[in-house]
Amino acid sequence: MKSSSATATPVETGRRYWRSLDQLAETPEFRQWLEREFPEGATEFTDEVSRRHFVKIMSASFLLAGLGLGTGCRRPVEKLEPFGKQPEGYVHGVSQYYATAMPTCGGAIPLVARSYEGRPVKLEGNALHPDSNGGTDRWAQASILNLYDPDRARRFLHGGNNTSREAAFDFLTELSKTAQGNGGQGLAFLMERSTSPSRARLQRLISEKYPRARWFVHEPLDFDVHRRAAAAAFGAPLKPLFRFDAAKVIVSIDCDFIGSEEDAHNHIRRFIAGRRIEQPTDTMNRLYVVEALMTLTGANADHRLRVAPGLIGPVAEALAAAVTGGTVTAPAGVSAEWISAVAKDLQDHKGECLVVAGYRQPLAVHLLVHSINAALGNVGRTITFHEVPAEPEAGDLAQLAKSLSAGEVETLVILGGNPAYTAAPELEWAAAQRNAKTVVRLGYYEDETTPGCTWHLPAAHYLESWGDALTSDGTLVPIQPLIAPLFGGVTELEVLARIAGENLVSPYEIVRLTFAQRVGGGGEGDAKWREFLHNGFLAGSATPPVTVKFNSGALANAAIEKPAAPSKENLEVVFHRDYSLDDGRYANNGWLQELPDPITKVVWDNPVLMSRRTAVELGLRNSDVIEVKLGDRTARGAVWIQPGMADYTLGLALGYGREKAGRVGNGVGFNYYLLRRAGQYLGSGATVRKTGETYPIACTQNHWSMEGRPIIREGNIGQYREHPDFVKNMNAHEPPGGNRSLYPNPLDEAKKEALHQWGMAIDLTACVGCSTCVIACQSENNVPIVGKDLVSRGREMHWMRIDRYYSGDPGRREPWATFRPDEQQQFEEWIDDPQVVTQPMLCQHCEAAPCENVCPVNATVHDQEGLNVMVYNRCVGTRYCSNNCPYKVRRFNYLDYNKRSLGDLKGPVYPVFSKKSLSRWLSDPTDPTAGTRPDDEWDLIRMLKNPDVTVRMRGVMEKCTFCIQRIENAKIAQKVKARASGDVVVPDGTFTTACAQACPSGAIVFGNVADPNSRVSVLKRQQRDYTVLDFLHTRPRTSYLARLRNPNPNMPKEFNYESPLSLEEYRHRGNDPFQHHGSPSPAGAGAGHANGKGAH
Repeated sequence: MKSSSATATPVETGRRYWRSLDQLAETPEFRQWLEREFPEGATEFTDEVSRRHFVKIMSASFLLAGLGLGTGCRRPVEKLEPFGKQPEGYVHGVSQYYATAMPTCGGAIPLVARSYEGRPVKLEGNALHPDSNGGTDRWAQASILNLYDPDRARRFLHGGNNTSREAAFDFLTELSKTAQGNGGQGLAFLMERSTSPSRARLQRLISEKYPRARWFVHEPLDFDVHRRAAAAAFGAPLKPLFRFDAAKVIVSIDCDFIGSEEDAHNHIRRFIAGRRIEQPTDTMNRLYVVEALMTLTGANADHRLRVAPGLIGPVAEALAAAVTGGTVTAPAGVSAEWISAVAKDLQDHKGECLVVAGYRQPLAVHLLVHSINAALGNVGRTITFHEVPAEPEAGDLAQLAKSLSAGEVETLVILGGNPAYTAAPELEWAAAQRNAKTVVRLGYYEDETTPGCTWHLPAAHYLESWGDALTSDGTLVPIQPLIAPLFGGVTELEVLARIAGENLVSPYEIVRLTFAQRVGGGGEGDAKWREFLHNGFLAGSATPPVTVKFNSGALANAAIEKPAAPSKENLEVVFHRDYSLDDGRYANNGWLQELPDPITKVVWDNPVLMSRRTAVELGLRNSDVIEVKLGDRTARGAVWIQPGMADYTLGLALGYGREKAGRVGNGVGFNYYLLRRAGQYLGSGATVRKTGETYPIACTQNHWSMEGRPIIREGNIGQYREHPDFVKNMNAHEPPGGNRSLYPNPLDEAKKEALHQWGMAIDLTACVGCSTCVIACQSENNVPIVGKDLVSRGREMHWMRIDRYYSGDPGRREPWATFRPDEQQQFEEWIDDPQVVTQPMLCQHCEAAPCENVCPVNATVHDQEGLNVMVYNRCVGTRYCSNNCPYKVRRFNYLDYNKRSLGDLKGPVYPVFSKKSLSRWLSDPTDPTAGTRPDDEWDLIRMLKNPDVTVRMRGVMEKCTFCIQRIENAKIAQKVKARASGDVVVPDGTFTTACAQACPSGAIVFGNVADPNSRVSVLKRQQRDYTVLDFLHTRPRTSYLARLRNPNPNMPKEFNYESPLSLEEYRHRGNDPFQHHGSPSPAGAGAGHANGKGAH
């Protein structure tokens, strides 16, 4: 990784040549002559930060000028200079990598950004970070699309009119002088949460200079309850760090730590570390989940208790009583035996267990959870506490609204956020904001909050900014820019520094000063700074855990509310974080809008989730439009029946229904903020009215069951230990004469001598279904979005999908249920308490590929390294290959998605070409403007594309390539390194595919199967390894490791299944994987597969 460190004098190596003795002697006359020949700055970078100077030159001259960005794009103001001296190590066309970090409200994700010719094109996790394995999350992978968003704020506004950057800064200077005169009287700041030490330093500085200034913090979905609960329970400013990897038993009290909680990517890594199985004797942790929604954490649970939201607190109370030896009083409708069995398991693993509560639960539930962990001896082992830096006292949005209404705020500075959209209706934020004489807003979009602002400043993307942050373990990480601000954006640090009246207003200088105050200055400090930027973190800066003692008195005020029992006339409501759009901040991100929800598989929408029983009693079905009333507030939404939902509960995902999000996000979904009170996550007393209307919902997976087919194979850990061959026994019976493929591969002999044979192994026990890999693949391989309309027609373009299946008790399913239409699934009783399994599905790269033999133009072929590759310029679009693919992983470009505007792609209906664009296309089909995409989109979309991957056009088939561009780059690099030695085999671990690199759990492993010692070869030798649809004998290079569960054998009978339900469905068809395959089965796996529909 490169760093943005100060440039030292280059050390010359090898032979040195000079043009004269004067040059050799470095005479003054020679220097004068040299300076006349070369303009100042042409021969060397005199800027203190050479990489930063280089970024300015590259981004301005090579990119912005070359691509011709529109008038809204600000070119850097620094003087452009000729590329007279190439930076050391820089080669045109070769990507460079820089360490940076993506800030979040509670921490940061350490990243390595790939820069191509001065523009960032891909983000990966920083594997060097001490608390990272190189994985990321879906928001980090998609954040690069926001950098090139044509709808982001591009201009400075004053009173709704364009103004200059200088005028805006002059106003901030005047604001500083006014605050100095009155001590900040009437000055208020509204900010988002941040862990930036530099921002905290500026806040303290402003508080000292302007003691009357007030601070307020607003997060629509606030995870600060974890810090507040720790402070109340242990009497000090602390935050918890959950060590899932050290816990053998985990209990989640409505805590979706795998999906929607803060720092989920690290939670996934630690959780899976305790479930990774290499051999049958290995142990794995056990997960219990109590929840109302069906979440990713619930989907990965060994035991899941489905209860109404109002009963979660009483269940936690009963669990605490059971753990401490008290009387267990289970809430009505909840099994006391289930709670007792969980408590017994916790007691059997004292100091090796962990209980966690989610952000939606009130403070009282969190205090109960801390008391349970303290009683079990988990504190300091599976949960550690760390001091948090002191911050100025800050109020919340409700307090600010009250102050505004009382006329106590004269100048309001809003740094980030969108309160006009996310504020609770009772705050009447728009009216309250108008009470301030002046409103200064730093925003990334001109959104719902912008019209009420006096000044609007465009915010810089974090890839355009200097900054710093603390990760969840307290490690200091840098945020350094990859490109100059495209549209003149400014950072939060710069705004605060100007208001503070500081001389140092450059974000770089601010961060550098903060760093120097921490590690010291001088030469040693400079070296540490360079190392800091190069590595992407400050070594040894993690916050050490502190010793704490639980304050039992904190429970005195921890009263658990017990609402009335829910019914169809008294529904409970859960407001939750959306898996795609977060709290709405990613509403204009097309990748995330089109990412199938990991649970519902719905795209471009946030329907009202409810259980089957609730829908039946209310007379509703999928796509019915309803009006939800909660108190005196109403909102509309469409119905989606979700398996596993608690009865009489409505799940409402926030972040949709935007009016001023941008071309992608406007008018998508429903706005449930209209129902929500300030800080509310759970509500009761809701009613529903059916409107008689219907609303189209696009879902990428309509069939929920595997119908007893062993597509995903799973078993309990005990069964695996007793029958380690049970996975192989689920293969189809070998026919007489042996397995022979219908599609022989002529390269079978050649591959025996090939140096590389590429393959992939996916551990289904480690895969949690988070979908990070899907976005990583889309970013790496230039996969376009197509919009809701075309997704509903089955034309989505993702090369990789996450198949999600539900399985239920076969005894509750009718024999003929398999033959019912998919629309009838929503009314079947077996979906009430299902188990969930997920499976990444991509091109299997079959050695005997059915697609290759049916292509009439040889556009899909096999290479000598085992890859099924596409030759795009041969493809004529017959789609025979897609028809013949049993895994349904090929994607066809029905239209030129890259030429259509964002508005067209979004829909709701895909438009035809205009007359103007049609005439352009008829005159020149290769004209890139022969579409509906405007110029501002063209300029930015080109900067986003990965230059190593071909952008496909209409009529071309595409699919996963195993990231062949990475394969070839690795082979070339190894050949260069090997030189005459002949050692051209790429070492294992040198590179991997985009999906594998982004996976936070490490579930996907890619490598050379010709190397018996490679990690992928080791995994493929496990007895859990199998291939999907093995009976077709396509011999895929992608194989899967069967999923294992770890249920508690002492659970009550109604909650304890002998086998996973998917395995019970398989056995219900007359198959038994625990018997040797020698005895024939009347309903073999082959028959089961034959009844299916591809891999769905």
